[in-house]
Order: sequence, then structure tokens, then C-alpha cells
Amino acid sequence: MPVQIIDDDALLVSKFKRLSATSLIQYRGCPRSWYHQRIEFLRGPQVPAMMRGHIVENTVCRILRESPVLVAENADWQILETPLDSDNRPDRYNPERYLAPDIEAKKGVEDLDSLRKWARARTEIHFPKVRESHVADFEDHPMSIGGAEDFDDEQMISMINATLDFHLEEVQRCRAENGGPNLSQFRAGVRPQWPAPDGYPHNWSLPHPSVGDGDCTLMEAWEIARPWFVDPDAGTFSLGSIHPEHWFAGEYDFVYDWDGSISIVDLKAAMGDNDRSAGYVLQLEIYAWLWWETHGRKTRVENLRLWYAGVPAVKTISAPDENRLLELEKQLRTSYEDLFLNRSINIEDYPAEPSPVQIFEAGGVHIGIDENPLARCHSCDHRSICPNGDDRQDLPSMENLQHAGREWPITRATDLRTRVDICGEVTGLLSPQSDDDGNIQINFNLQQGIDRVEVKNCFFPKPKRITRRIANGAYVRIKGGRPTEWNLNPSVELDDLSEIEIINVEDADGEDIVDLVTAGSVVGRVMTIRDTTWHKNRTSSGKPKWRLTIQDATGPISIVAYSFAIPTGARSVRPGDDIAILNGVYSQFFDQPEIKFKKNTQLVILKRRGD
Repeated sequence: MPVQIIDDDALLVSKFKRLSATSLIQYRGCPRSWYHQRIEFLRGPQVPAMMRGHIVENTVCRILRESPVLVAENADWQILETPLDSDNRPDRYNPERYLAPDIEAKKGVEDLDSLRKWARARTEIHFPKVRESHVADFEDHPMSIGGAEDFDDEQMISMINATLDFHLEEVQRCRAENGGPNLSQFRAGVRPQWPAPDGYPHNWSLPHPSVGDGDCTLMEAWEIARPWFVDPDAGTFSLGSIHPEHWFAGEYDFVYDWDGSISIVDLKAAMGDNDRSAGYVLQLEIYAWLWWETHGRKTRVENLRLWYAGVPAVKTISAPDENRLLELEKQLRTSYEDLFLNRSINIEDYPAEPSPVQIFEAGGVHIGIDENPLARCHSCDHRSICPNGDDRQDLPSMENLQHAGREWPITRATDLRTRVDICGEVTGLLSPQSDDDGNIQINFNLQQGIDRVEVKNCFFPKPKRITRRIANGAYVRIKGGRPTEWNLNPSVELDDLSEIEIINVEDADGEDIVDLVTAGSVVGRVMTIRDTTWHKNRTSSGKPKWRLTIQDATGPISIVAYSFAIPTGARSVRPGDDIAILNGVYSQFFDQPEIKFKKNTQLVILKRRGD
């Protein structure tokens, strides 16, 4: 079975803390770059080539889901649209929602040329719709560089048709081998536990309308040879495979098994003539290992293939034997423990030591290694903050900014102080309350002479280390409080890293309320826009959010804006832009200093990428 569904509350390892083939390949490429991506969350820009692959694969899968027996050449592109459940997966429990059972069957086609003609015609139907949807998402994505004009339609259609031709070779072979070992089961209506998408419900038990008698027909071969693939209507990463201990996960492109052996195919909408081809080999080996682990180590993958649709060419990779599978298991488990379970957050533990760049010809043919040990650095998204690159030399650095007739003092990343120690007398205390997990709800005023500031718990995570002796009139020391403000009223928020202890008045020290800094202005270059829940994409709380990371000449600065405070220019900001955030409120995000927008915070675009 190519899919394992685990409820979130049953996961042994959080989906945010498990290893993947992509993550491991990134780490082996350069530990420092991995640190920036996986610990600092600095993602690279989205470019048209990335979206090209999604368009090609989605179009191909929509055609593979169909059949000439059910779908005419000019039929609507949604004729077999898959009904989804609340998790954006194919609905396995409501068979009446599926469309194929209500379609009147046709004769289909009888020869390979007619089948190819039908597939090409379906490409003409599906491609414009898929392209339109994906390009709209690309242009709306805040990390995208480029637009609709950067997509080569002729190239993508060529890749789609090349991929369909690869599959037609499987269909032809299936017919030549009389449907393989499972022809009789197919004719009896037997379906696997997780069938390939074909418009029918998962538990459909009637024979397919293509079923004949005698030798396997072409229409039967089309149905039998269909590989498992991710349903094109399903949500992103919703049909993955997960290790039994939940620390590794992946998602296959195509899984063929019609001939009695398991073959995993990875589709690449590319030429295969660059260093990424080196990682593809390891990726497929890892997928073979994952299949082995998720099938009780009783079923091994027999064949591994890369389909380079841009050439077009097929690259065959030797499937790992049991010794290699055990070696992979050891390597992957060690990598998981080092990179996730017991990982360091000290940047120095991730050296800027890139691996050599592998040189390939089209079709994934390896021809050598680049002699420059830092060749990988030339195209690295983190060059501007790495000692092998510019090392912040070109990043914004200023003490003051003139804007709108006013001089704004600018705070450097390394000077942001979003935690303070402060002492004073407790007044206006609301009795602390705690839940079953030890989280505490508290609110009081901290008094220093005639000055006072409100103290309260933050929304998440709530504090746990607060003395039970706290009472009105007591003198306390707050350790690790978070200075901030709301509607111009300063406050100190407490989270799970904050602490309150009772002290003697003569031992009072730390910050003075009158000197408490709760807001500031920063400048930097946009590195990553991590969260953009605009009006059409909401968070689980239903509130729009804009979160990004900028870098100045001293370090990273996290920025966030919620709901009504999102500035009007937010949608136009792109990676590489130099921006200023003026009069933002201090905050924290997973113990990282952060600047939060309030109503009168200003966004100023200082320089556009490439200007």
C-alpha cells in the first residue's frame, strides 16, 4: 500500500520534526545552508521551474485517472473530479460521491496510435486549466520571482506528452504480457486496498466496464497498467507514506505493480543536466527503503526509474538489496537523531562546507565533478549571510532613516532586547489559575513608585514558573519577561520561559519601568516570507497573517502582522527587497526576537530586488 494515514493525535513524531529525503539531501549539500533553511526557516524564492514540475505532473495524473472507455476526447476536464474529505484526501467512506459509476461506458480505442491521440487530446483539455490554476497560485505566492510570461507552454506540453509516452510503453508491455499475473482478478472486480485514482470509489467491487474475455485488450491494459499516483485533486502532501515509527515520511510519484513487482518512478520536468540529478538517485533509494519499512520488510522494490521529461529519457537505477536497505536504515536513523531528535541550534555546529558539485549531461548522465570546492555557493540562496559569500557586506545597515519628514532611529538585529528582568510591587492581582498541564493564567500591575506596568501571560505558550506566594503588596522579580504594548499601553508578557520569584524590596534590580522599550524600527533585506494567509487562505484561527524574516548587517529579524494590522503594501513585498518597519512592537516567536505590526506601524520599501 503506497499510503499510510495517521491521525495527528496518534503521531509518535510531529510532522514538523521528522526527516525527509529532501531534507537529508539539502544537509549533505551544505550543513550551513540546511541550518538557514530548517532552523532559521529561511526558504529560497519560488521560480517558474518549480511550478513547471507541478503543472506537468498534475496534468499527467489527470489524464492517467481517465480512460477512453469513460471519457471522450473533448469531455469536460472535471468529468472525474475526485470528492475529498475534510483532510483534502479522496473520500474513502462516501462512494456515492464518485462520478465514474454514473458515466455510460463507451467502446474505447483498439490500437496504440488511437490511444496516444486520445491522450494528446486530453492534454489539450487539461493543460490550460491546470496552468491557469497553478500560475495564479504562483503569482499570488509572496516568494515567487517572475510571472505568467515566464512559463513556456510549448515546453510543458512537450514534457506532458513525453511522460504519457513513457506510460504508454508500460501499457504496450502489459498487453504483450496478457495483462500480467492479475488479469483474472481485475476482471473479477478485485481492487487493492488503496487503488490508483480512476474515478471509482475505493471499495468499488463491480468489474470495470473495459473488462473483456480472451486475451487482454488494449483498454484492459490501460486500466491494469495504471500506476498508483497522488490524486491530482488531493491536498499537498496529503497522500504520503510514513515510517512505522513516524520519524520519516515521503510521497511517491508513480508506483507500478501490474507485472507482480514493485517499480517506483520519479517524474522530473527537467533535462537532468545539473547537480540535482545526484540527489535524485539517493532519493529513489530512500523511497525503496521506505516501501520496505512500511510493508513489514517483506516486500522489496524491484525497479527504480527517473523519467526526465525534458530530454525525454529514462534513467534506470539499481534497486537496493537487503544489505543496502539496512545500511540506509542506519544512515537515515542517525541523520534523524542528529538533525531533529538531538539537534543543536548553534550555527557553528553546521559548518559552511558545501559538497562538490556533480556535473551531469542531459538524462542524468554523470560526467564529472566541478574542481571548484565552493562551486555550490554561487547559486546558494544564503550567499549574502554566509562566510563563503558576501557575509552580510551588502545587507542594509543604518542608524537612522529619514522618512515622511521625520528621522527614525533604527535598531540593529543584535540590539533587539525582547526579554527583560524587572522588579517591583504587585498590585491589582487577579488570582492565578492553572490548567491540568501546569499552564498559568495571571494578570497584575507591577509598581515602581508612581510608575506601573501591566503584567500578563502571553497567548501562547503560557507561563508555568510562577511562585504560589505571589500576592498584592509582595515584591517580585520577573525574569525573562517580554516587553510589548497594546493600543499604546506598555505591558510585560510572560511565557513558558518567564519566571516570577518573591524578593526583598532592598534586592530589587533590573529594568526601570520608565526606561522600558516596547517598540522600535528596523531595516533589512527580505529573506523569507513564511506565512501569508490572505483572504482566500486563512489559518486555523481564521485570522489573516503575514510573517517574514529580514536580515540586516548584524543578523535576522522576524516580522509579523495580524489581521487589521497587515499593511496595504504587504502583498507587493518579495524576497530580495530592502524594507523598513517603523514603530513596530517588540514580540517573540518560538524564543526568537520579533517585531509585530500595530495600527500605526509603517512598511517602507527602500529598494526593490535587482534595482
